[in-house]
Amino acid sequence: MTTLYTLALLLIGVIATNIIKEFVPKIPEAFILIAVGVAMSFTSIFKNFELEPEFFMLMIIAPIMFIDGQKQSFVKIKQRFEGIWLLSVVLAVVTTLVVGLITNHIEVTWTLPLAITLAAIVTPTDAVAVKSLTAGTDMPEGVGEALELESLFNDATGLVMLDLALSVLSQGTFSVVHGLEHFLFVAVGGVLVGTILGFLIVALRVNLQQRASNPETTIIPISLLTPFAVYLLAEHLGTSGILAVVATGMVHNWESSRLRLTSTTVQLTSRTIWRTIADVLNDIVFLILGISLPGVWLSITKIGLSGTLQLAALSTLIYVIMLILRYFWALRDDNNKKNRHKPNSFTLFFGDRNDKQHKFYARIFAISGVHGTVTLAMAFSLPYEIAGHAFPYREALIIVATLVILISMLVSAIILPLQLPAKIASYTVIDINQTRDKMIDYASLKILDHVSDHSVRETLSTQLQSQKNKLFMMDDRKKASSQFIELLADTQDFVLMYSHSDSITKTYSPNAISIYAKILQHTRNNGPKQTRSFKHQLKRTLRRYARESTWHIANRVITRAQRERFRKNKLATDTTFAANVKKWTDTRDELMALNNDLITATDVYLDNILRKSLADQKNDNDHIYLVREAMNRFFNRVKRDYKHESVPVSSALYIQAFQYEYDFVQQGVSEGNIVQPMASALYKEINQAQMLQLDQTEQLNTDEYTKSKV
Repeated sequence: MTTLYTLALLLIGVIATNIIKEFVPKIPEAFILIAVGVAMSFTSIFKNFELEPEFFMLMIIAPIMFIDGQKQSFVKIKQRFEGIWLLSVVLAVVTTLVVGLITNHIEVTWTLPLAITLAAIVTPTDAVAVKSLTAGTDMPEGVGEALELESLFNDATGLVMLDLALSVLSQGTFSVVHGLEHFLFVAVGGVLVGTILGFLIVALRVNLQQRASNPETTIIPISLLTPFAVYLLAEHLGTSGILAVVATGMVHNWESSRLRLTSTTVQLTSRTIWRTIADVLNDIVFLILGISLPGVWLSITKIGLSGTLQLAALSTLIYVIMLILRYFWALRDDNNKKNRHKPNSFTLFFGDRNDKQHKFYARIFAISGVHGTVTLAMAFSLPYEIAGHAFPYREALIIVATLVILISMLVSAIILPLQLPAKIASYTVIDINQTRDKMIDYASLKILDHVSDHSVRETLSTQLQSQKNKLFMMDDRKKASSQFIELLADTQDFVLMYSHSDSITKTYSPNAISIYAKILQHTRNNGPKQTRSFKHQLKRTLRRYARESTWHIANRVITRAQRERFRKNKLATDTTFAANVKKWTDTRDELMALNNDLITATDVYLDNILRKSLADQKNDNDHIYLVREAMNRFFNRVKRDYKHESVPVSSALYIQAFQYEYDFVQQGVSEGNIVQPMASALYKEINQAQMLQLDQTEQLNTDEYTKSKV
């Protein structure tokens, strides 16, 4: 149960952060998550929390790396291999050695292997943290790609270097040849294990896709288990689990590109699930960092003020050294002089050395070297004992690693928004909301022109309106708006006038028209008051039930059978009662027919108002649909139809309605009213709405078929 409570509390922390960030949009989400994590550390579950590295790497980092690997392709990795090697391996090794040597020179009580251990811990970078800190800025494309590819692979380099350093601390000796062999075995072995397992899993998935009657329930669970199985097997074989899951992710990317439009349901569902998991896991990473901070603070309080200042100074120096190394590393020019026409990866990442922006890109790359929770996990993975003795300076190493993480995040959060231009979106949220509203109104109007059945029109209109990014049907402010009140009054006037038109007076009796007019007038005058006065409604209902109950008891007419017998006897013996019943029945039938004619006329009236509003380029037409709903409720009350049963709507109507939405967007693009990025977003929304609606329609038809069989 503790695990369940822990997971539940972490998810609550993610939810709380998403709510809080709406109120403080200027604060990077990563810092909000850390703050929420710190608050969560005071709960009983996370009290005295210490990060478990093996669990963290398996359950959090492995799936994140698998997801990131799926974003890369073999072709891209091949094209950028030189840059990846120089950033993720060579730069990481150089950084580890330089930081280790300088740390060893400053901390004279530390041995060189211990200093190298610290350097290996602080080497890995976190591109996710950078994205969180620079959400509102425009990161150069090449620099962003370099950061993403670097962080994808340098975690493994840091872990291998840490493993080598711990081996030296344990054995007291180091062999360059052995170290190189170990590095190659772990790194290359991890890639090979991940690639082989990836192809085997893909082959299994493709085979099941062809044979399984319901592949989603088989293939998607396999996909969810893949990163954990690959990581565990790779680690069991002594290779890099991180590189293995990245390689497996890249194989899955290859699978998706080969399958293209086959097995679309499985691919779309799987992508949606993994996208959601990625967002949640990336948030949990920062929550865990925040939860870990109070434990680090306790360690800080133990070493005293002077010791803390000394470690803070060391942490700052280490960060500055890494910053300088990253800057000059990005400035290097490795273009092949024999083949100047083919730029290398560094040129693609940071531009040509003669480019004016080259130094700027190098500076941004250096500052973006943010370190994340992988660094903290590596720090907490340090053993309590090594070579039969307590691990030296374990708490100090954890403190320095934590301070490096916080310093790198703070520097990036302050400087990058000042250095980078603000992200200029091709459209705003308001723009796409307004365009979406007009698109849905256009499609609704078009499709309703082909539908005569009012019940189908009502259901179809309600479903299409649900695509809008607002629940206007539940918005009391809309119902209290002057537009709604004015249009409702105009529509009621129209119904009253139409009920006295020549076509109606020639068809229906004056009595039926008069009764209908009284019903409408009563609704206009008293409806709102009754709605507002719940106490008045309750009293009326209780009085009516009391009166009816008294009559039924007095006449011994309780059950349905008794009521039917009483009615038949009354009709057979009381001619006046029979005549009144026939007169009432005839009037009711006439009122129902008049009501249906007025429904049709009202639909046409409101359709014309919507058509004119769209012609005038108005995008806020919610009041028209609210009036349509209000009038539908009135017409249903006249019919004494208070049930809101779903009416089956043909799938063909929905398909046609969505096609009208596609047409609206295409026309907007051709006329220059809709930019291409907005069009792509709307196309995606239409496609998702179409899939969801057709699935719901199919389910509804299946339920209706089952009911008919029963």
